[in-house]
Amino acid sequence: MDCKKIAVGPATYNYYEIANPGKPKMVMLHGMMVESHCFEKIADLLRNDFHLFLFDLKGHGQSSDGTSYDAAYTNEVICSDLKAIHQQLIGEPCHLVGYSLGGQYSLVFAGAHPECLKSVTLIDSAPDLSFRGVIAILMAIFKTPKFFKNADQVRSFYGNSVFGLGDYMLKYCMRALDGGRYAIRYDKKNLAPSTLAKTKIRTEGIWAACRKLTTPVRVLRAADSFVLSDKIVNKMKASNAGIEVVVMPGMEHNLVFQHPQAVADQLREFALRHA
Repeated sequence: MDCKKIAVGPATYNYYEIANPGKPKMVMLHGMMVESHCFEKIADLLRNDFHLFLFDLKGHGQSSDGTSYDAAYTNEVICSDLKAIHQQLIGEPCHLVGYSLGGQYSLVFAGAHPECLKSVTLIDSAPDLSFRGVIAILMAIFKTPKFFKNADQVRSFYGNSVFGLGDYMLKYCMRALDGGRYAIRYDKKNLAPSTLAKTKIRTEGIWAACRKLTTPVRVLRAADSFVLSDKIVNKMKASNAGIEVVVMPGMEHNLVFQHPQAVADQLREFALRHA
């Protein structure tokens, strides 16, 4: 994938373009603590049908970090960034795909700028997290070493037994340090606001965007995921009758890595239906 850069205000976003002139444009936003190559297998399956843009979110991959949560990571700032990116690069209504954190950003953008979109697909994402999801993310952050002593520790920590996550994290999501050490390439300032009040404002803002949606939206819910609960899914459907939920049997939150064909099939069918 060709690596490119785009300046948006004080931020620099890294992105990968798989060009296919004349085909519908699809923008893909990854989840927390990973980067655009999490979509690599899916993109390979979609490249004949779409003109693809895969963006590293701010504070991830090769995109720049923000100076603070308030200055760089609020709903309003991210939405403004995505609008500028759309104006500079996309230039027409497109299909938007968001995985996990990228799905929350997608909801905010879709609620504010439906004129820019043909469809939105959320991959195991919602305005809020289940209690299990909150605990799982906090535990993951707590357990992740500040420094990995070598490449083997990175591979061992993330594991390679099923779909090569350890190799992926080492290649794309780590900063190489002196002495052969590594640290995860992730700006913790984008994790959450610094106060519970700001966290509540952020979450309520995403729910408000969900209620405003006029763009067709499909949610791919991994059946065995810790992120979404029945309560959250039912609240989404109650907040907006136009939201379509597809349950992905036997899948967990890592479905973009472990089940690329099934995810790609869902993305293709929904996008082409709303071409």
